[in-house]
Amino acid sequence: MKKDPNFAEIGLILAIEKSTEIIVGSAGFHDFPNDEGMIEIGFGIVPELQGRGYGQELLIGMWRMITQNPKVKILRYTVSADNDVSLHIIRKLGFIYIGEQIDLEGGLELIYELPVEKFVDKFGGDERI
Repeated sequence: MKKDPNFAEIGLILAIEKSTEIIVGSAGFHDFPNDEGMIEIGFGIVPELQGRGYGQELLIGMWRMITQNPKVKILRYTVSADNDVSLHIIRKLGFIYIGEQIDLEGGLELIYELPVEKFVDKFGGDERI
């Protein structure tokens, strides 16, 4: 945020259930797109509210928003190899496994990506922007 205040717009977004106005989770991009146009997301849903579709809705909404940025070419999602819920969501959304990496805090992570064009073809863009 100190480096670029514009990061606030993509760095952390709260997910709020409309009917109850309860925070159900949050999502944010790790950084601005890199030189290749790749942008990585992180998200979480309140544990007792998982399994209700909030995670998928939150990810699709965030990606629909960020695909409006012409610098973004590749959407990336990394996930712990034992996070079955997140693996189910990312595979269901059509993301492609491209490899592995070691996260210093979480250990082995699987890397999934999807080109923006394929995402927009499947889910559309964000018409509000």
